[in-house]
Amino acid sequence: MAEKFDLLVAGAGIAGLSAALEASKQKDCQVAVLDRFDGTQSNTYFAQGGIATAIGKGDSAKKHLGDTLRAGRGLCDEKVARLIIEGGPAAIGELMDLGLEFDGGNKSPELGLEGGHSEHRVLHINGDQTGKGIELFMKKIAGEQKNIRFLGKTYVNEIFVEKKEFIGVGAIGRQTEFAANALVLATGGYAACFEKTTNPKTTIGSGIALGARAGCPLEGMEFVQFHPTTLSGQTQSNFLVTEAVRGEGGKIVDESGRQIVNPLDTRDRVSVSIYRELMLGKKVFVDARGLSGEFFAQRFPMVHKELLKGGINPETGLIPIETAAHYTIGGIKTSITAQAGVGEIYAAGECACSGLHGANRLASNSLLEGLVMGKIAGANASAQKPKSMAMPIDSRKPALPDERDGVPTKTSYEAMRKIMWRCCGVIRDEPNLKDGLAGIRNLEKKIEIRQDIESIAVRNALFVCEKTMEAALARKQSIGVHFRAN
Repeated sequence: MAEKFDLLVAGAGIAGLSAALEASKQKDCQVAVLDRFDGTQSNTYFAQGGIATAIGKGDSAKKHLGDTLRAGRGLCDEKVARLIIEGGPAAIGELMDLGLEFDGGNKSPELGLEGGHSEHRVLHINGDQTGKGIELFMKKIAGEQKNIRFLGKTYVNEIFVEKKEFIGVGAIGRQTEFAANALVLATGGYAACFEKTTNPKTTIGSGIALGARAGCPLEGMEFVQFHPTTLSGQTQSNFLVTEAVRGEGGKIVDESGRQIVNPLDTRDRVSVSIYRELMLGKKVFVDARGLSGEFFAQRFPMVHKELLKGGINPETGLIPIETAAHYTIGGIKTSITAQAGVGEIYAAGECACSGLHGANRLASNSLLEGLVMGKIAGANASAQKPKSMAMPIDSRKPALPDERDGVPTKTSYEAMRKIMWRCCGVIRDEPNLKDGLAGIRNLEKKIEIRQDIESIAVRNALFVCEKTMEAALARKQSIGVHFRAN
């Protein structure tokens, strides 16, 4: 028998936690946060960069909006962008009032500068651990709410919809079925579908695939943002050298020390410039030697520690870098109310395509989007009327696919990542995209089918990769992070 809640939230990063906290303000709303993990594996937790908001002297929401629209290359939804940016100071202020403290103190917080921003407006926690600080704080506050229940080690693998209305989910883990009045998907993006990525290996678009199969439309899947400055030579995931290093004066140079691109340009342009150098067999570096004294270690403690582990002293030497898939702009298309196109299903954060980022995300706007759109999703989802369950969910569940032997899941996963990086990477062309799409579809046909989490997750990832390849082929012209050579 399915366990019943008023609201289910899938995902425990900033968007999911924001939705749960907002919904919990309705004291009669029972919220369950379903998380594949018990620990901290979200992109929020690993976000070194900060959260952007216009609270500095001389800054304004109008300026922040202008920077966002310029970065988005004309494809932003201006109404959504304005809503998020104007709502940012209040949403962040609410966390401050609850006790979250940013670097410099909340009365006069330090504001950093990052690429594409015309003003210093990026808040940080412990230098380069902003996401971690926000997530741990929000989890603590959420854990204190009597009407929020965390269910870890629970992987959502089915969304049940009847007559275009949400009725519940199926899951693998501690509990297998949940009924609810509404669902908020906040499951993250799909950048780990690429061989070179800054993301945890589990960030492969599961919620996007589930939402699409439930009838939610997808949008912007071709727009994958590649971070220009990640530590080169990484074997699992690429360690991020935060953009704030460039905001403090770091330069991007070649082996001779020549600056190859404006370090404060937007990420799409910086990534293409670096990638072109790398494809010519050259090496590219971040030069942070101009930062004075112990500043680097104090301002970027996590990056500094990782560099020293690799034998790199940023005060005296260059930091070798390469591009890597970092953030996925596309996902479940949502309205200004965070509604996902199917009754009572909402989406927020990186799994959603809200329209904020357009064709290129402005640095440090992602945590802001997750916080504000999460609040909107939580408020609207918790307002849904109770459902009467005439029949139990298990009587309406679709049949699971039959198990079959085939290409092992792990082998398929690694092959998928190589195909996506080679064929749908920083610079794209039609022949490679067509080859890549054929390769992904071939894996979908030949992968083994099992009913365990890993098998289901990789099959979902292949679905997402197919949609990404299709969208990249369909958009013939270069714009933002989608750079077509032909």
